[in-house]
Amino acid sequence: MMSWNDIIEQNDAEMPSLSATQRCHHAIIAAIKAHLLRPGARVVESDLCRMLAVSRTPLREAVAMLRAQGVLEFDGNHLAVRKLGWSDIHDLYDMRILLEGAAAKGAAQRAGAAEKQVFAHLLDQEASYLAAGAEPAILAAHNGRFHSALLDAARNSFLTEALHRLSHLLVLLGDTAYLLDGRAHVIFAEHKAVITAIEAGDDAEAERAMQYHLKQALAARLQLLAMRQDQVMD
Repeated sequence: MMSWNDIIEQNDAEMPSLSATQRCHHAIIAAIKAHLLRPGARVVESDLCRMLAVSRTPLREAVAMLRAQGVLEFDGNHLAVRKLGWSDIHDLYDMRILLEGAAAKGAAQRAGAAEKQVFAHLLDQEASYLAAGAEPAILAAHNGRFHSALLDAARNSFLTEALHRLSHLLVLLGDTAYLLDGRAHVIFAEHKAVITAIEAGDDAEAERAMQYHLKQALAARLQLLAMRQDQVMD
């Protein structure tokens, strides 16, 4: 499990040119992903300043960005990590289904030979990870690269902007669906169906396959949420 020191060191190594505000923003996102800050948890500026070794100005600017993105919110009089309920998750996936379906359709219409080669490589890499029994975190990171490559191939800057805004909220979903038994192999089959349609230039099938993939992802996400709720019941 990552610590605050690990996050700071990773920021320094991977993003040395970022401003103090940007580094705070990335650090808070990383802390949520690492469960150092959980949905519903209060966020205390003085504590974050100490852990990130920054002054209040860049931290407050980062907090303002995260509030605008919907990641942080005021819970009564206190700043907190936003907690998504069932309705919120449904709404979030409704938008993903709409937008990423459009991205898959656009990729089928516009992807060239080089982009199709990237997709083939991503599928081969995913198959290798599965064969090697890769950890859920590795598979989840690869899944992110798959969806990013698809969006790039759609070549629609407004679609990219809309999905990037939406992607900030995905960090609030918690544990990856790759933790569910058998889900990794199902995801691979769904990815393969999307890519097969894109390679064939079948935009309607690419859109349908991506929408199906995300509907299954929603079902898996709600299953994880139900499991977490069961764990805290008496």
